[in-house]
Amino acid sequence: MIKVLRLLQSEIQSLRIKLHLAVDLNMASSKTITKKVINSPETCVDDNLRGVVALYPNLQLYPKHRVVTMKTDNTVSKRVAILGGGGSGHEPFTAGLIGNGMLSGSVAGGVFASPPTGHIHFAITQLAKRHSGGVLVFLGNYTGDRLNFGKAIEKAKIDGIKVEGFIVGEDVASSHNKTGGRSMCGEVFIHKMCGAMSAKEYGLESIRDMAAVINKSMATLGVCLSACSLPGQPPLFEIKDDEFELGAGVHGEAGIEKLKMGSAKEIVTLILNKIVDHLKLQMGNRVAVMINNMGGTSLMEMNIIASETKDYLENMKIKAERIYSGHLKTSLEMQGFQICLLHLTKDFGDLWLQLLDAPTDAIGWTGGVMSIRDETLKEDEESLLENVGKKDIFGCELSDKEQKILRNSLQAASEKLIESEELLNRLDSGCGDGDCGITLKKFGKAVLSYLESADLKYLSDILWKLSEMAEMNMGGTSGGIYSLGLYAASQAIISAKTNDRHAWLAALESAMAAITKYGGAEPGDRTMLDTLHAGAVAFKKHLASDLKVLGREVSTAVEDAAKATAKMTARAGRASYVASTYIKDEDAGARGAAIWLQAILTLVAKEL
Repeated sequence: MIKVLRLLQSEIQSLRIKLHLAVDLNMASSKTITKKVINSPETCVDDNLRGVVALYPNLQLYPKHRVVTMKTDNTVSKRVAILGGGGSGHEPFTAGLIGNGMLSGSVAGGVFASPPTGHIHFAITQLAKRHSGGVLVFLGNYTGDRLNFGKAIEKAKIDGIKVEGFIVGEDVASSHNKTGGRSMCGEVFIHKMCGAMSAKEYGLESIRDMAAVINKSMATLGVCLSACSLPGQPPLFEIKDDEFELGAGVHGEAGIEKLKMGSAKEIVTLILNKIVDHLKLQMGNRVAVMINNMGGTSLMEMNIIASETKDYLENMKIKAERIYSGHLKTSLEMQGFQICLLHLTKDFGDLWLQLLDAPTDAIGWTGGVMSIRDETLKEDEESLLENVGKKDIFGCELSDKEQKILRNSLQAASEKLIESEELLNRLDSGCGDGDCGITLKKFGKAVLSYLESADLKYLSDILWKLSEMAEMNMGGTSGGIYSLGLYAASQAIISAKTNDRHAWLAALESAMAAITKYGGAEPGDRTMLDTLHAGAVAFKKHLASDLKVLGREVSTAVEDAAKATAKMTARAGRASYVASTYIKDEDAGARGAAIWLQAILTLVAKEL
């Protein structure tokens, strides 16, 4: 009876396992396979390596063993050969790190899989033939790599090859493991520095011993925003839209903790707090920083992360001697990043900087001359800009009454632009990027701030400053157009040396001419020039009329011109890039110009 019960229990357990497997398989099959531009999952690794040597013909591929080395003339070097390797999917790691001053060769496994012992042994043998100094093999702290690389190294020693191995591991998230932390992007630091040592003809043991010191002096921690997927497979795990994984690895594995999404500053602070604590960094310490793109993070995000990293370290009084960023050791298309800090110790810090700065022609290394701070140059932006764009103030001096009218006119125009934000954004949304109202609102706010303390004595100087404000505060195409037009108007006022109707007309016509010259648009192209042109024509026609009549006629003309753009064909500007079916209303730029022109004309009519 007991045997029967045990047999039944065993059968039940077996059925449970099969049921769980079936559920897992159904769930996996229901997920969408991620699109990738490959020929097949089976050939993607080999196709990738063929692409590397196609791009860089000074590299030699041994396709049967997935080994890449530098091409040579069979001359034996007395330097130490540096070999790196591991699973594919981490590009440019490691074939992209081959070059003088870095790796001598690499050996690739399958995607996220260690290369077999035979392939590693082949790579060691090839390099040993060309380097009498021996071969130093770097491997990541992963079970498969430790076993396969270890066996290959031992076989090479039996063959009489002078070879040593070193296991790299600097991950903070897995540092509690018995075998130590996983190997992350910090391995690239070691490749660079040990490659430079080889170029300087250090011996095998010296380089290996230095690698051990470097490994203990660095730490890496990263985050993942979206999972990667193996070729031909769905994403390896799921992350909610409002979450990220802390401590994600480079083999598509999830992190150690799910956290709610935060700003770049908050995430960088979280990472660096843990790294600084792990390395026990203190005020006054020096570091080299590596910011590793896990594969799918935009350059804009990476630059923001770099900025926040620099700010954090400065606030902690830790000096970032070098900051490197880019795709160094990726995880296919994973969206995320890692930060590695290398503590530049008192004993070796200066030497390590020399090794990092040493030249290399490895295409995957993102450092270079531009990464090195020139201490003789001062980062004083104010002093650099002090004399840029300065000019003598010419032109007619405005009376107190004219200054008051000008101040009130600019205020009225600015307030009207701010009020019209929603309208202008809506007009811009069909055929532009929907930010015309936002852009002109920024300009309006900048002008109001300027008016709080502005000296309005010289009209040319005011137009010049408005030009600078448009450039600095508006940004984009609109900022360029307004800045250029206001600058041209300023120069026209200087030439006129008066403050009468003729000078104002000359300023308006000069502004339009400059915008046409550099922007390419003309009246009739469905842009703000249609409004300005109509205003200039009416202004010229009624130049001798009563000022209130002139203002009324110009106001009517610009209104009609702005409305007319609704039925015009766009031949310039962003609206010209989209299908005419999206253009159903007035041009936002034309309406914006009408708004501020009418506000100024209305105010002037009231003041006189």
